[in-house]
Amino acid sequence: MRFTETLIFYALIGGGVAVAMFAADDRRRFGERAFRTATALLFWPLYLPILLSTHRPSTISASTTTKPQDEVTRMLHQVESELDAALASLDGWAEGVLAREQGQIDELKRAWAAQSARIHDLDRVLAQPEFTHAAESARPELSNERLQHSESARQQNILRLREVRRQAYDDLMSTLACVRELVTMIHLAKFTGAPASKAEELVARIAAAVEGIAEASEWQSEQMNQQSESGGRGAF
Repeated sequence: MRFTETLIFYALIGGGVAVAMFAADDRRRFGERAFRTATALLFWPLYLPILLSTHRPSTISASTTTKPQDEVTRMLHQVESELDAALASLDGWAEGVLAREQGQIDELKRAWAAQSARIHDLDRVLAQPEFTHAAESARPELSNERLQHSESARQQNILRLREVRRQAYDDLMSTLACVRELVTMIHLAKFTGAPASKAEELVARIAAAVEGIAEASEWQSEQMNQQSESGGRGAF
């Protein structure tokens, strides 16, 4: 009975390997697929490593086709991870400050996300062909004075959009760099025996960074509004 049971299990496993080989060889000719399937039924231990290896490239290709993160998103996630780790280290030392400033910390993260979205929106606008090839599309030969003025204003608006994007990026990167510095100071204070009041001061400074982002966003909006008003008045 033991020999018979072994044959049954061998045949069952062989049948499974044979079916899998037939399905995996969909790019081969039918005759070749049939031969490999028949031999796999009897010699499945030889075909099993081949069958397993055929699935590895698909897994690798799926992972390599994942869209990489852009610089802004990657840096944002990195700083948030470092900040979360630093705040978690306050447990048992200065957790009281975290309870008081948690709302501001959450607001800071939302402000980061909003600033990041603003940069991405500007990137999508500036990536349009009519914006990337603005210099090539200029038409200085236009004889109509009004058309010349409109084209000149258009070029200036594109340059201003690029400046707004640059300023938004610089403001966000500056804030993230400042927070990263404060994060290292939290770890340093904890492991050098600083009092809990030092942690409270550092966390409060991190939470206050949201005010800087808000002020920068307001300034950018004011600049855009002023430029739009001046451009609109000059066009007519």
